[in-house]
Amino acid sequence: MSAAVQRIAPLGRYPAYCRAGDFIHVSGMSARQADGSIAGVRHLPQGGVVFDAAHQTRVVIAKVEAALAQAGARLSDCVAVTAYLTDMADFQAYNAIYAEHFNGRAARTTVAVHQLPHPHMVVELTVVAYKPQAGEGA
Repeated sequence: MSAAVQRIAPLGRYPAYCRAGDFIHVSGMSARQADGSIAGVRHLPQGGVVFDAAHQTRVVIAKVEAALAQAGARLSDCVAVTAYLTDMADFQAYNAIYAEHFNGRAARTTVAVHQLPHPHMVVELTVVAYKPQAGEGA
């Protein structure tokens, strides 16, 4: 986990994760930064924007990793991952970064969505991890 990842308050009333027995459900994570900006966005001089799905994926995975660490788990404990992409043309870039971090054992679903909570967000992940609690067969 990167030391640069900091706890960012969610936009709504929900936790970064919740535990249900031995399962840890991580809420949807995006590339939103503490200052409200979105990582992986380059503003062009002529007024347009370019989105870097690979960079956003790296940031999102680091935030997922931080939430799991708070719960005493790691990415290798993930049993299910759901990815939301606003443009399936970004799948290859997202998938390359995903493969660097996940061990291939988690069930995965990747879907295209019309939009995410901010127009500059292009990747969001939710995960479920399995990590037995101490004293309960761990």
